[in-house]
Amino acid sequence: MFRRWLHFSFVFIIGVVHAAPAVMAEERAWPFYLPREHEPPKVEAEGRVRNEIDRFVLERLEAKGLTLSPEASKETLIRRVTFDLIGLPPTPAEIEAFVANQDPKAYENLVDRLLKDARYGERWARFWLDLARYADTAGYEGDPDLPWAWRYRDYVIDSLNRDKSYDRFIKEQIAGDEFNEVMGAGDLPKTPDEHVVALTFLRLAPFTEPRGDETRHEFLSEMTSTVASVFLGLTVGCAQCHDHKYDDIPTKDFYRMQAFFSTVSMPRPEPGDGYQIGGPIPAAHYRKGEKEYVNVKRAEFERERTGAGDELKALEKRILSRVKKELDGAGFGIQACGGPLGNNYVYDTRVVHDGKKHVSMIQSDGERWRFFTDARESSSTGKKAGGNVGQWFGDLPKVDYLQLGGWTNGTGKIHADAWHHGHFAEVLIYDRALGDEERARVEAYLAKKYDGRESEAAKAAPEMKGLRLWLDASDIDANPETPNPPAGSSVSSWIDRVAGIEIRQDEDRRKPKMDTLGEAKAPALLFRDQYLLGHADSASFAKDQAGTIVVVYSATHANEGYGFEVVGGGAYLSTFVNPAAAANSPTIDRLLANPNSDVTKEERRRYKFLRRADPFIKQRLKRLQPLAMSLRHSYGPPFEPGVPTTHVKIRGEYNHLGETVEAGFPRCVTGHEKPAMIRLDPFKRWPTRSRRMALANWIASKDNPLTARVLVNRLWYRHFGRGIVATPSDFGKLSGGPSHTELLDWLARDFVAKKWSLKAMHRVMVTSATYRQSSNRDDKASFEADPGNVLLWRMSRRRLEAEAVRDAVLSVSGRLNPEIFGLPIFPPLPESIDEEIKYSNSKWDTSFGPESRKRSIYIYQQRTLSMPLMQAFDAVVCDTSRPQRRASVTALQALALYNGEFVNEETQHFAERVKKEASDDVDAQIRHAFLLAFGRTPTGKEAALLRELVTSQKSRDAGLRGLCRILYNANEFVYVD
Repeated sequence: MFRRWLHFSFVFIIGVVHAAPAVMAEERAWPFYLPREHEPPKVEAEGRVRNEIDRFVLERLEAKGLTLSPEASKETLIRRVTFDLIGLPPTPAEIEAFVANQDPKAYENLVDRLLKDARYGERWARFWLDLARYADTAGYEGDPDLPWAWRYRDYVIDSLNRDKSYDRFIKEQIAGDEFNEVMGAGDLPKTPDEHVVALTFLRLAPFTEPRGDETRHEFLSEMTSTVASVFLGLTVGCAQCHDHKYDDIPTKDFYRMQAFFSTVSMPRPEPGDGYQIGGPIPAAHYRKGEKEYVNVKRAEFERERTGAGDELKALEKRILSRVKKELDGAGFGIQACGGPLGNNYVYDTRVVHDGKKHVSMIQSDGERWRFFTDARESSSTGKKAGGNVGQWFGDLPKVDYLQLGGWTNGTGKIHADAWHHGHFAEVLIYDRALGDEERARVEAYLAKKYDGRESEAAKAAPEMKGLRLWLDASDIDANPETPNPPAGSSVSSWIDRVAGIEIRQDEDRRKPKMDTLGEAKAPALLFRDQYLLGHADSASFAKDQAGTIVVVYSATHANEGYGFEVVGGGAYLSTFVNPAAAANSPTIDRLLANPNSDVTKEERRRYKFLRRADPFIKQRLKRLQPLAMSLRHSYGPPFEPGVPTTHVKIRGEYNHLGETVEAGFPRCVTGHEKPAMIRLDPFKRWPTRSRRMALANWIASKDNPLTARVLVNRLWYRHFGRGIVATPSDFGKLSGGPSHTELLDWLARDFVAKKWSLKAMHRVMVTSATYRQSSNRDDKASFEADPGNVLLWRMSRRRLEAEAVRDAVLSVSGRLNPEIFGLPIFPPLPESIDEEIKYSNSKWDTSFGPESRKRSIYIYQQRTLSMPLMQAFDAVVCDTSRPQRRASVTALQALALYNGEFVNEETQHFAERVKKEASDDVDAQIRHAFLLAFGRTPTGKEAALLRELVTSQKSRDAGLRGLCRILYNANEFVYVD
């Protein structure tokens, strides 16, 4: 027994010694020596020093004859630090309280309050998720859902809010399942649920369906590259195929580091998973309140699922009872058929075969037809063949004939069927799609003429510009000096008033008769198995690619009847009325999809949700299961394969094996190529364990020269807009080195001394005088000496990230949902984008309630779909680790804020909030709106201009909305000074 204990103790001690990191040689080049202790320098501007950061910054500035800028105003400081620490604007009450607070420690107390705020974790987790290449889908073909990825997002938020030490944060994400060392011959100790979730970090890379060893090689290689760049700031991944071109990282070192992950095991795919992306691992809901949240949500979803079917039926019945006429009808249409036109047969669904006067208008822009009946645009269209492609007269091979009342099928010879039964009073053709005002003028003119309805527009003639043809029954011979034939007489000829094109009929029984139409008894021709035909080869509309047809008519036939037909080259373009086409009338889905349909916005939203409720609710329930998209170590023989041999892959090809290597750390850091010493299971039951923990311990060691430097540099970059090392994930030769070497060393040492506390480092950075400088200093000498502000002679103005822009819009409107943690959200997308970006079924579970207005960090991260607003402001769904985002300035950003449905909807609520919280005085409302949006009060000039804007509108409410829209669209809203 004693000998066994002695053997175990010896192996355990040796394992601990071997796991310890090597001491780094002090003489090594930057950044591969341990951060040195630097005494903060003495400076001339002692009065500007608030902490040691300022001494290091001032030393460099004073060497150039420069100094810090004056401190920013209190209004600027509270807005800056509030956005920096929690990602939201301060409230007017917070601003006014801070400005009025005369306590010398007021700013420091503000910082402490913000760091304790739960919203801090939401803000700073977003930056970590960019590094972790977080997404809720796997990417590639099909972009399958990762149902439990959201738990890693919540793990990061929770860890940051608890100020978990960074060294532990590292270990949990690299080796969370290897914390407990094997101390006996029994089973493995259970991995804490939090650590299972943390290990999702290693698995967040895009993943396609497996291809055996090739996919595993890609999986482990990406894992290796990400860990090195995120924690060490080394581009080790550049050495996967060849020795690093710039840094001392040979290909061998890449595979030595990859060997730490060689025993990683991904769970087998769930049964029925066609994408084979791998399954989850059990992980109970461990956070305080998490189980309660899950239980509440599960009950809520089950209720929705149970009632969705009945609610859908009731909603359909309610909609159909109101718009049944539109749904069941088939009305005035157009057919382009024959020769190069194919066969496109499309119609409005509004019923017109009731014998009453109707005005129909068909417009083409060369790509699509638009239908208007009785001054109302089509709410829904139907078709018997082809599609809505907007063909026009210029698409005909040539123009030979013009016919009215019958059908020639493109031959110019009438067929003994498909007659129009009813009246034709006017036919007008324009050379363009009429604009809204032009269309209204024509409609008003016809309303006056046929129904006697007065209006300003009706006093004038119809729009004459671009009029190509005008058949007017009130002037049959196109001569206003001669009288029309009397009512009841047969008409043998009808002449176009514009170009004199004549259509005629010499056969008595086929001649239409003069009659009247409409309340005003205006002249019209009555057709019943009659038609008029004429040559139209001189028609000026023959070459038009776009235009408008306006027809005043009645119809009584129950079956297909053609009307105005233009014929040539075996093809034709003709209007028709075909009530029998109602058998092909559109579904309720198409009716709801048409924005002009008589269905409310809320009905559309609810119908869309209910139709897809079952699969979406099932997926939500699945996400609530106590599982994580995690991985583990392989158990080893006899249960699973043992530790595989790692080879260098020549040219990075998985099946082109080179020399054998053992797990080891990069020699550029350690100065040698010795294998890492890994504490093995003394009982040899679990030989695959502890490899990743050996790597995690080395990375998270205070004796690692890179880890602390890299992290404090990331924080510095986020607070100051530029890292001390400009490339946060690359500390190699291409980084250009640090701008303030001693400061970076001091920060790194301070970080370790403060027990790896992120919040402590935030505090020291944002309480410095360097951070508290004004950004508005316009100093020519300083600019010439340091145009890039690398030496920090002023604060850099920065644009908000996409998430902060959206969150600020909601915060200012008063509609931001403050709920923390939870399932991903699916805010509405413009123009049904969620339906366009899909494979078999959309994954975008659109919601319109308060849950859709949670903070942007909770938005579902679909790798094949980015929200347009977020994308416009440079947010991307990560497919690789992203240490930085660009900050572009594009027209799309202005369009998203000015025309976007989201911002315009929030503008209404912003105005309502101002109206509610401020007095009725215009100046008070303007002041309050400025405090909400900009964190300051308006200048006198701004107040005067905006007072004029508000009071000049039709109503005060409209003026207030205009004011709020302007503030949302100002640069100052999306920038922080």
